[in-house]
Amino acid sequence: MIQVIARSESRAITGVLINLASSEEVNIDWSIWSINSTDKLYYYVLKGLPDGYYKVSVNGVESEMFHITSDELELKDTVLIQYSMKDNRERQDAIFWISDTQHFFDWRVHGGFKDDDWSFGVNNEQFTDADNNISEIYSVESLNKTFTLGNSSGCPIWFAAMLNRILSCTYVYFNGDRYIRMESNIPEKNILLDGYRSYVFKQALTSVEVVDYSESDNLLKIRRVDDVNYRKVSNKLLTI
Repeated sequence: MIQVIARSESRAITGVLINLASSEEVNIDWSIWSINSTDKLYYYVLKGLPDGYYKVSVNGVESEMFHITSDELELKDTVLIQYSMKDNRERQDAIFWISDTQHFFDWRVHGGFKDDDWSFGVNNEQFTDADNNISEIYSVESLNKTFTLGNSSGCPIWFAAMLNRILSCTYVYFNGDRYIRMESNIPEKNILLDGYRSYVFKQALTSVEVVDYSESDNLLKIRRVDDVNYRKVSNKLLTI
């Protein structure tokens, strides 16, 4: 989803999708939602694009280049991060609820979870009686993982800034599994080669196990592409 939040803006908001291979330009047909009496949200969902490289231009300002692919070999070393908020009151840089409908943003990056970066925890309390018998009063286990952002070529520094922003959201899913940052951990920078602006980042996360109606709704929303297409659970491609 592309969003432009216009605050008392008098200029028209224009958008163009640019195919970098063919130089073809397609005007974006914005949907418009009134946030309040003065502010408006212009939004558009990119979908159904052929494989290739693209940019988006908004009022003449171009985005970073992005890649659309259906090649499983390219996708296998990537992670799809999807995120949303419980309401629109806590952030001013994105709108997550439009006309009472919740939306998730998607961001696919190179990276993943290494088996060596798993750790385990427990929050429990035990009782020992006079005969030194131990019983469990309560016990809740936890699974902690470290997410690696970037591949052997690294990634730009702004990837870490983006990840740090995303982890401030209420709901964050990595390939369909929900995580939350561990305490106050932030992305840890590792420089691949001195003199080059390319990095690998480590972020400590805790797995979230929630079983309620809102979680079930979220799991459907993050798989939905449109009215009939859903992402497969077993891989990163689409199914009907």
